[in-house]
Amino acid sequence: MINLEKLSDRDLPPLKPMVIRLWQLLNAPNTRLQDIVEAMSAEPVLCARIMAISNSPLYRGLDEITSPQKALVRLGLNEVKGIVYYLTLADSVTKNAFPPSFSVRRFWTHSLSTALLSKKLIQYYPSLFPMSPEDQDGTYLAGLLHDIGYVVMATLMPAEFTTMTKIWEAGGQDPMDVEEKLFGVGHPLLSAKALKLWKFPKNVQLAVYAHHRSVAQDSPPSIMLIKLADYLATKAGYHFNPMFTADMKGLSVPLFLLENDYQPVVEEVALKVETLVNQAFA
Repeated sequence: MINLEKLSDRDLPPLKPMVIRLWQLLNAPNTRLQDIVEAMSAEPVLCARIMAISNSPLYRGLDEITSPQKALVRLGLNEVKGIVYYLTLADSVTKNAFPPSFSVRRFWTHSLSTALLSKKLIQYYPSLFPMSPEDQDGTYLAGLLHDIGYVVMATLMPAEFTTMTKIWEAGGQDPMDVEEKLFGVGHPLLSAKALKLWKFPKNVQLAVYAHHRSVAQDSPPSIMLIKLADYLATKAGYHFNPMFTADMKGLSVPLFLLENDYQPVVEEVALKVETLVNQAFA
């Protein structure tokens, strides 16, 4: 069983000091562009991937991007921030030893699509999710990391994780009951604990913790946003745990959020998902 009280940051995917420094720069209020460029340049592989993304059909301009500074200008700071979070975390997780039953690509595809949908839903439907700029900044990370508890399960208890995936294939059981029985904790609480150890904001921790819970219409917008994004990602075919079906997730999404046609947003996000996932696993 996983003891939350004894869980430490050593049990999480290891992050390089330079990656943490880059995260801090991207979130600091008055960071100079040159500081970010220098931090990116200290990670050559990351730098090359960001430039490759900036030259992809999704972002391509008239001129080829040949430097991290030009990539930052073309993509914009907020776009770069999301890409850096995704690529650095994907690198950290893929370097861990996982049981064969853990599909790293499927995990990151679901996580990334949820993150990008969270970001786009705020952009296109601001009246549905009234949030402060600070809360908005945390929505991408909440979407990207809402299932990170599965990573902790797979690395700390690989045999039990393999058992769980066999149960997923067989079906017929409540997925949260299965997690509680095998690990002593469900993945939402474990994910929130990981974010606490990583010192992410409390509003991000709360949204991740509540992403499978039934919520009232007056619940914090950040919680309703991640629930809707998680549901739409699953409905689009981007899932990780197949027992958490789109129909099951939809039951806990407030009805007023399901009255809109989100298909154009989903299709736009799908293009980015394919580009970024292919780059992370190139």
